[in-house]
Amino acid sequence: MTARKSGRKKVSRTSPRGAQGAATKIKRPYPRVPLKKALEVVAAIKDKNGGNPLEPALVAEYCNLSATNNDFVYLLSAASQFGLTTGTIRSQAIALTDFGRQLAYAGSPTEEEALKKQAFLNVDLFRRVLEHYRGSQLPELKYLGNTLTKQFDLPEPLHDEFSRVFRENAEHLGLSTYDGQSDSGGSGNGDQASHTATVVIGQPKKRTGKVCFVIMPFSERSGRYPAGFFLEVLNSLIIPAATEAGFEVRTANRQGTEIIHATIVNEVLGADLAICDLTEHNPNVLFELGMRLAHELPVALIHAEGTDRVFDVDNVLRVLAYSPNLWRTTIESDVPALKAHVEATWENREKNETYLGVLKKLRTAK
Repeated sequence: MTARKSGRKKVSRTSPRGAQGAATKIKRPYPRVPLKKALEVVAAIKDKNGGNPLEPALVAEYCNLSATNNDFVYLLSAASQFGLTTGTIRSQAIALTDFGRQLAYAGSPTEEEALKKQAFLNVDLFRRVLEHYRGSQLPELKYLGNTLTKQFDLPEPLHDEFSRVFRENAEHLGLSTYDGQSDSGGSGNGDQASHTATVVIGQPKKRTGKVCFVIMPFSERSGRYPAGFFLEVLNSLIIPAATEAGFEVRTANRQGTEIIHATIVNEVLGADLAICDLTEHNPNVLFELGMRLAHELPVALIHAEGTDRVFDVDNVLRVLAYSPNLWRTTIESDVPALKAHVEATWENREKNETYLGVLKKLRTAK
């Protein structure tokens, strides 16, 4: 007699997450463990085995972790991403890289600090974000998220974690400004402050020799806008529009003092064009705008929607209003509008009547 086959299908004993769980796993292009903690791996290899390769279990013991714990996996991964070590939890031993050895046996505190900062910069995303914001001052997560998505293709679920780890590293290292070569942890003396009073923040794809100086607030003071609002306006709106219009973009050093140095005055008056943000009616902004107007130099005026008028400037010169929401959808429409506004201001610089010219006519008419 032939045995009857069961009608039930064979049940797979694979993980309940299955293929879908694997597909939704997000890869982090940065270490989730801060540098300060990752340096414990370097210390373990140095202290326990004189800098020679060390078994993972002994590294874990030194770091007060279990060798099979996920936290230890993340720790080893971070040490590797910072360029300090090689090897994983499955390796026979964890070894220092040449760079890690150099840091472990730094000859002075100054050298050690410099190498720590280099370890931070070894992480490509950390370096690019630091360069983008020209320092460690990041805007509010709402605006930071726009940039992380648009500029760096970082998935939204990682934004909060990335912001936290980045800030923790920056605080530990004392990072403030970044010029692409070295960090400056303090404001320096008067000469240095004057020398770094302005910075180049954007370059057009094709060099044209035209310079645009951005006149805008350093920080938010009215309480109407959250911290980081103007920095996001600068990075997501002004820089893209001005560079697409063919201008090299410069502005005052946001990480420095708000004192108007002679260097800033020279840039304000020497730039081919200026973009001036009248939002919040900042006194420094109005002073620098006054210098441009007094010398009858072209300036493209902008402000956030809902900004009150400034004297008679708004009535005489065109002011482009942008959305203060700074959503991706509003930025996508506001950038082309600002680009056109900048181009029109530049192309009509000889034709358009200046603010001072209008005032002179009014005075003559009286």
